[in-house]
Amino acid sequence: MNTIFLSFITGLTTGGISCLAVQGGLLASSIDNQGDTSIGKKENIKHVLLFLTAKLIAYTILGFLLGFIGSFLIISIKIQIVLQILIGIFLIGTAARLLDIHPFFRHFTITPPKFIFRLLKKESGKNSSFTPAFLGALTVLIPCGITQAMMMEAIATGSPIKAGAIMFAFILGTSPVFFLLGLAAVEMFKRKIFTGIAAGIIFIFGILSFNNAIALSGSLYTIQNLYGVITNKEIVYPDSTPKTNKKGVQEITVYITGQGYTSDINTLKANVPVRLTLKSDNSAGCARAFTIPSLGIRKVLAPNAEETIEFTPTKTGILFYSCSMGMYTGSFRVVN
Repeated sequence: MNTIFLSFITGLTTGGISCLAVQGGLLASSIDNQGDTSIGKKENIKHVLLFLTAKLIAYTILGFLLGFIGSFLIISIKIQIVLQILIGIFLIGTAARLLDIHPFFRHFTITPPKFIFRLLKKESGKNSSFTPAFLGALTVLIPCGITQAMMMEAIATGSPIKAGAIMFAFILGTSPVFFLLGLAAVEMFKRKIFTGIAAGIIFIFGILSFNNAIALSGSLYTIQNLYGVITNKEIVYPDSTPKTNKKGVQEITVYITGQGYTSDINTLKANVPVRLTLKSDNSAGCARAFTIPSLGIRKVLAPNAEETIEFTPTKTGILFYSCSMGMYTGSFRVVN
């Protein structure tokens, strides 16, 4: 019960904020898909609750399955990249439809098949009922770093019931943040003066989704690095000589905090084994889900934990690493 309670507190305090960047965009766009913004406050609350309920059910089912088959269901980095791109396209298309840029963007409205209409027996508000629920369930495919940590916790239980309860408690804890965001989005869409602002917010979420996909692919061409170049804060590699222990292994430590990563060594030697120690210092964000995309390495740490990764860099150049969402990044320079 302590684990379940802590899962709820994690969702309530940091989980909702951590996952807001992508999933918040889905919620905002699902509210916009209502079409009729004069349906009243009770109906607006209904749409937000549909999104949150579908999300809660989807993650609870996922937790139950994780208790059965372990890490097999952990989404690979490549799948995450594709999903981030698709979500980015959808969000940008939604922003364009909001601004009525071209009739083509009217297609960026999710409409359920006719048999679902008949099944649900909805004669009015069909799209508005389906879209929030569909997108709420879709969030299970784009977990943030903290959510992934909870998924790892669920796997470790080895119990479908307890794993499902952990995910249920965590997502329940994130719900207040998403609920407030949903109601704010509804009020914005009711007023034409805020339509441009709403479109701008959704557009930014879409760009961030693309940027996260670029970061997860191992590319340095991200918004973060571009900003560093513009502001003359380019990547600095102060260590010209990589350090090795008596066994000829390069030893590195990367410190993980809520603000990102700090490495004690930034230069590596090619074709020499590396022992990378990750130290999580009370970190609560998605930085805890550490990945090296080009090597297919992923490690999720507890808020205060230490993990070790061993690998051998074979190519010279930049070896990029990031969190699982592509929000926090870093890199090593690999030399001969």
